[in-house]
Amino acid sequence: MIKYPDYDNSILSVITSILKYYGYDNGHKGNKYLDEKLKNKYENIVLMLFDGMGVTTLNKYLKDDDFLMQHFVDKISSVCPSTTACAIPTVESGLAPIEHSWLGWDMYFKDLDANVTVFKNTYQGSNEKVSDKYDVAQKYIKYDNVFDIIKRITKGRVKTHDISKYSDTNEFAFSCEEMLQRVVEISKDPSEDYIYTYVEEPDLVMHALGTEHEYVRENVKYINSLVCEICQMLKDTLVIVIADHGLVDTETLYLEDYPKLQNMLKIRPSIETRALNFYVKDGYLEEFKKEFENSFSNEFILLSRQEIYDKNLLGTGNKNPNIDDYIGDYMAFAISNKAIEWERGDFKMCARHAGLTKEEMEVPLIVIDTNEI
Repeated sequence: MIKYPDYDNSILSVITSILKYYGYDNGHKGNKYLDEKLKNKYENIVLMLFDGMGVTTLNKYLKDDDFLMQHFVDKISSVCPSTTACAIPTVESGLAPIEHSWLGWDMYFKDLDANVTVFKNTYQGSNEKVSDKYDVAQKYIKYDNVFDIIKRITKGRVKTHDISKYSDTNEFAFSCEEMLQRVVEISKDPSEDYIYTYVEEPDLVMHALGTEHEYVRENVKYINSLVCEICQMLKDTLVIVIADHGLVDTETLYLEDYPKLQNMLKIRPSIETRALNFYVKDGYLEEFKKEFENSFSNEFILLSRQEIYDKNLLGTGNKNPNIDDYIGDYMAFAISNKAIEWERGDFKMCARHAGLTKEEMEVPLIVIDTNEI
């Protein structure tokens, strides 16, 4: 079943409500439940994001009386593409994908005439650095982050914290245990705090082992106990738990097996293996569409750039001036369990994301008011 993003009830709505709570209007709709809850005042707001912990996974491995499920509020929507590289910029900026333009793990940059793995600053499919002098993402797709926005709008009254393995502040947390310790330490400060935590599980284990592996169950149950432990140690705090996307077990197709399609492309596709862009050679637009749909119509939907905009797949707002270049002529979104790689290689994932299935698009909104537990 195709599940399109609903940006009015999404992870964007969550960060919109938080920004609104601190007095900032990002031009988007907040989450109705959170807007009502945030009419109360709290000393701390904690937003926890667990990578890949979609609703399907929670329902599969947790019982109704487990802590997270007791505080489960609603199914909300991921963004499109439903991938960390697009969702995290939304959570960290309060912008829709059409505004921040981070669409996936690999992106084509016209000025470089190359696909770049944006988080690593390397050329796609290699470990070769694009530059030692600058970071491509910071140069071309930089955004204002919510941490600075909150500090600015509250004139420093609210302290902000970005706690994760990848934090560019001094608040690194290399494990769930360290995250727990940091959140509890910060909460003891009498000041108002906005605390954001990012944990890369259960995404990593599902990529490696698939969504059905017993270790996924253990991982999710550990997260459940971790959040429960944190919440019992916090006072006057609203804890919000979300995910960036879910995952599906996948089978891989290879474009090298479809030479006619490959030969109509200017450059290899980028973004993600379940949300690919295509830059088609002049004069081949219609032929490419026909050939792709003949080959993959049961596995992917192919949309032109304009169709993507018309369907608001990337949300609404001020369109990033460079986003046309990142989308290409077409994008293909997975609606089955298939992924598309350019060619065969040694790297394999058992489960993936970025498509338009409910398993990938439906993520939880879990809210814990520590004054009520």
